Amino acid sequence: MAIKHNLSLDILDTACETVLKISDSSAYGQGLPVECTRLDVTLPGFYAPVYIENLEPGFIENITMVTLGYQNANADSLNSFSDGIYTIKYSVAPNDKVYVIYYHLRTTCISNEYYRELCKLQLAECEPSKEIQQKLKDLRYIKMLIDAAKAKAEYCNSTNQAIDMLAYARKMLSKYQSGSCITCNN
Repeated sequence: MAIKHNLSLDILDTACETVLKISDSSAYGQGLPVECTRLDVTLPGFYAPVYIENLEPGFIENITMVTLGYQNANADSLNSFSDGIYTIKYSVAPNDKVYVIYYHLRTTCISNEYYRELCKLQLAECEPSKEIQQKLKDLRYIKMLIDAAKAKAEYCNSTNQAIDMLAYARKMLSKYQSGSCITCNN
């Protein structure tokens, strides 16, 4: 007796702002056909998905704006994906019955900004100064906000809260970048 397909995806966090990397981690039922594979990707602010079809089981897709049809293949450089909620559905035949849906909060752009701020800090092998300690505290707080936003979207399915938290994290990062202390007791 064949068992059913257990569809699963890994939506990988990457530092590359121009690629959305998705891999198939499904366990396919032995003896069951795997036909009409389809990945539906809905970008933030869009209501209709873009379909990527005829994928091989075990696929790893490096999706770009060209792949999705939002950019000309002859462009000099690839457009970036924005941070926000991506709805990603993977299905096999019968596609209306065998599928899995994920809410992925992409945080690549804000994470890259966060890492650039860390690079600016002059950390040595000795104890950091009070000023550097405060900057580290502020940056840890910002990172926690980013992680909490991802958790709200990807584990709690609270996409609206995730977007609000990400907006707050962005606001705090901007405040930090302007030289303000965000966790001071002023």
